Formats: sequence, C-alpha cells, structure tokens
Amino acid sequence: MTNLLKLFLQGLAGLMLLAIVLIVLGNVFMRYFLHVGLGWTEEAARFLLIALTFVAAAAAVKEWGHFQLLVATKWIPPKYHRAVQAFAVVVVLIMAAVLVRYGIAITQVSWFQTSPTMEWSMGYLYSIVPASGAIMFVFALEHLWNILRGGTLPQHGASHEAPESLPSNPNAPGA
Repeated sequence: MTNLLKLFLQGLAGLMLLAIVLIVLGNVFMRYFLHVGLGWTEEAARFLLIALTFVAAAAAVKEWGHFQLLVATKWIPPKYHRAVQAFAVVVVLIMAAVLVRYGIAITQVSWFQTSPTMEWSMGYLYSIVPASGAIMFVFALEHLWNILRGGTLPQHGASHEAPESLPSNPNAPGA
C-alpha cells in the first residue's frame, strides 16, 4: 500500500516539474516573441515548486533517500547499526510530527490570506506541509516497524570508494 503511495507521489512530483517547465517556457515565449507578459506564471511556478519540494521529500522518506552521513556509520561498530538506524527513524518521526503540528497551525492562520496575483487562498499552499508531514510519518513508522522486526533501512547509492570486486584499469593515469 505504501509503495503505491510512493509511486503516486513520484508521479505527482514529475507532473509538477513538467508543469513548472511548461509554465515558465510559456511565459518566456509569450513575453519575448508575442510581447505579452503573463503575470500569474511566476506565482504559479513558485507555488508548484514549493509543493513539489514537499511531495518529493515525502517520497524520499519512503526510499530513505535523504542525506545520510555514511562516514559516521563506518566508524560505528556493526552491532550498533540497528540502534543508530532506529534513532534516525525516530528523529524523522519527530520532524514529521512537527510538520503536521505547525503545518496545521500555519494553514489555519493563512487560510483567509490570498496570493497577490492569482488571489488564491494561501491556505491551499500551506496545506501541503501537514499533508506531506503525515505521509512522512506513515513512511517512517513503516521503517521503524521493519527495524524492530530485525530488518534494516533501504540502502541507497554507493559509497565514494571503488568496489573491490572490479579490476583496476591498467590504462588509467598513474597505474
């Protein structure tokens, strides 16, 4: 179920990025070739970029794709890795709860404020904060449950070291 949600979020983020590109390119075309400026495009692109950031951040929690200090885990003995992972997930849970709590507050405060150009309720924009926080919380709970059952967090990327199983390049400079 959460994998479907992650795929939906990734698709939504992709559509938002496409919309930003089309809106900005459309405005450039209209302004420089037809000499007609569209005032709403900058605000719409900015709102989409903000929403894209929170949607993609939620999807990244599912993949555990945010910044990780891999060098720190190399210094920690392997027997403590699960505890460090659990601690990291608890930090994400706390941060997600903060997003929900204060996101709801800022949404309520801004609900009757309108954006300057499009005159949309700013509450629509700010509502992405608690919504993405709630999704992050669900994804982090899933990770914590997996760790408590003996699993580990998803592994992403490779370290900056070359894999030992690959042969070295004899034609490389200095070889």
